[in-house]
Amino acid sequence: MKRGVLIRNFFLRTLKGRMTLYYCTIFIVFIGLLGGTIYRLVMNVMLDQILQYTEKIIEEKQSSIDTYFGQAVNLVQIAAGSQVLRDVVNHQDETDSVAKLRYQRQANDFFTDILRFNSKVKDILILNDKGYIMNQSGATVDSGYPFFEQAWFKKIEARLFQVAFLGAHPQDYYLIGNHNEAKVVSVMAPIYDLDRQVYLLCNLNIEGIESISNETRIEKTGFITIQDHDNKPVYKPTDMPNVLSAELDHSQYFNQEKGHFAIGAGADKYLVVYTTLTISKWRVVAYIPYSEIYEHTYIIRNIVLASILTVIVLIVLTSILVSARINKPLLRLMNKMQMIESGRTDVVLQDNSTIEIEKLTRRIDSMILNIRALTEDNFRYKLQNKDMELKILLSQINPHFLYNTLQSIKALAVTRKTDEISRMVTLIGNMLRYAINSTQNAVTIQEEVEHISNYLSIQNYRYPGKFKYEFAIPDELRAELTPKLILQPIVENAIVHAFPQMEEGLIRINVREDGADIRIEIVDNGKGMTQNEWIQLTDKLSSVDHEDGYKGGVGLRNVHQRIHNRYGAPYGVTIRAGLESGLCVSILIPRLRGAT
Repeated sequence: MKRGVLIRNFFLRTLKGRMTLYYCTIFIVFIGLLGGTIYRLVMNVMLDQILQYTEKIIEEKQSSIDTYFGQAVNLVQIAAGSQVLRDVVNHQDETDSVAKLRYQRQANDFFTDILRFNSKVKDILILNDKGYIMNQSGATVDSGYPFFEQAWFKKIEARLFQVAFLGAHPQDYYLIGNHNEAKVVSVMAPIYDLDRQVYLLCNLNIEGIESISNETRIEKTGFITIQDHDNKPVYKPTDMPNVLSAELDHSQYFNQEKGHFAIGAGADKYLVVYTTLTISKWRVVAYIPYSEIYEHTYIIRNIVLASILTVIVLIVLTSILVSARINKPLLRLMNKMQMIESGRTDVVLQDNSTIEIEKLTRRIDSMILNIRALTEDNFRYKLQNKDMELKILLSQINPHFLYNTLQSIKALAVTRKTDEISRMVTLIGNMLRYAINSTQNAVTIQEEVEHISNYLSIQNYRYPGKFKYEFAIPDELRAELTPKLILQPIVENAIVHAFPQMEEGLIRINVREDGADIRIEIVDNGKGMTQNEWIQLTDKLSSVDHEDGYKGGVGLRNVHQRIHNRYGAPYGVTIRAGLESGLCVSILIPRLRGAT
């Protein structure tokens, strides 16, 4: 199980394994297709050669059988046109028995001469226009045998020299029984007579056709047959499968004068090649088992398979070597990356083994330099934030603010205003507790607003009637988080700089949604600032010189840098000054409910 997992992980999870798998798969499929194509081409060439050889054989058989039948046709045409047989036909109805007997003897002598010099002829019959026997050679024929009614008999028109071939049929018309099982092939022609149709039927020994067909063997068990017009076998081997005979009864196989097709299935599948005889229009048909054809390709198939297996082994070995060579620079890169992970920053990844690896390592080196620079910047920002936090802590216990607040409390004590003293002490205590609580990096907007409300209340005691303040905060935003102590420096600047000689100043703090962020606006109706002052203040906000310590307050820049360092662009402080009076300081922070 573990070995299977390791093998699967190697081929699917490693670059070397994937490259080996992909290369092997692609080339093995290609070699398999190529080998199959070559094998198929060889098979087709072999089949074409066998087909050409078989066609040549059956053409030779066609020529021999046409010669055999041509001699029979010439014999029948000569006999049908002879005066001897015409005299016999014309005097068949003679009442003079002596003359009739004389003509019959002449016919018998004529038949005997034919049989003596033509061994292919078995016997000769003369049939009248009713289909019954008029004369014959050899054994006695049943005079009542209806030739015209037989399935094998084909009646032809009474035209001189017209010859017809009749397929193989039994000689069951003899009175002697030992002739009944023998089959013959018949050649028939009309005997010219002006008054009636009389036919000469010449029966040929089928052994002559068998001897021609058996002269040549095709492959080991291939054979040749002769078939008539109705696809019935004139001659066939005794071991011919019956399935072939039954299937060849369908005429659609022989729709041309010559051709070939496949018949049967499995072990009984045969290649059938045929041609048509010129004289009889019968067919010479050759059957070759496909199993014997395939035997010629076994050696070729084994050679092709062995070649494919050899090539596959070579492909696998080559793929492993190539993938290992390609993977080697990546392994060096991985080792160097592990060294960098361990803390070494002096490692250079540059590798010029290939163009791709060179580009990759150069870009990674550039990325590492950027990361190193970002790390240093982040470390610097952290130091800057710590310095700012220290300044914030110091600002919250600013001696001037504390001294002025205590002086206000002393003045209230002199006038014995105990309730106001209690109120002032409570406010200053809340502010100090909020400022020195260092466990919270972020507070809710509600807590920040409560702190600035305490601060504004104390300043109202110090500067009674100088300004008023308002808050516009939606309830759904009060629980959102904000950095701590970002409002007090801005409000303090407004009190100190916006209302130096004004009465009834107004400070308004608005909190609203700005897309996915939160915007806090501190708006005053003070004296505002000139264009040059606004440009200088805006430039100061983007300055990173934190050596300029806080003098009398945390300052806008301190708040901006804290927010910007913590959340990045575009968050921080922006200033919008009115044309004649007033100033709006806007703070943009991300919406961070639940963050710390």
